[in-house]
Amino acid sequence: MMFNTEAGVMFHATTTTTGALTIGAAGKPAALVGILVGSVLTAPTVQIWHGQTTGAGATMIGAITCAANAFTRIPAYCSGGATFYISACTLPDLTIYWNPLGG
Repeated sequence: MMFNTEAGVMFHATTTTTGALTIGAAGKPAALVGILVGSVLTAPTVQIWHGQTTGAGATMIGAITCAANAFTRIPAYCSGGATFYISACTLPDLTIYWNPLGG
């Protein structure tokens, strides 16, 4: 276990639509733990950026296809939160696990 990113109270953001999703607060750090994909018709493609705007911050992950019914670990430090763009998925069911890091 990585105590600096996985200890404490996890917060989760669930999305059932494609498009952009932002976690954390602008200017405040967050620890990304991973993405759980529920039962979906097609596996989602996820892109992740540091910050609060799609494509505006530094790219964390250009594009990743997450398997259905699986948890994908993405341990990362996000300065200023993170923005996700979910696409290529029919009926998405994603839960993003993350932890605020003070601030």
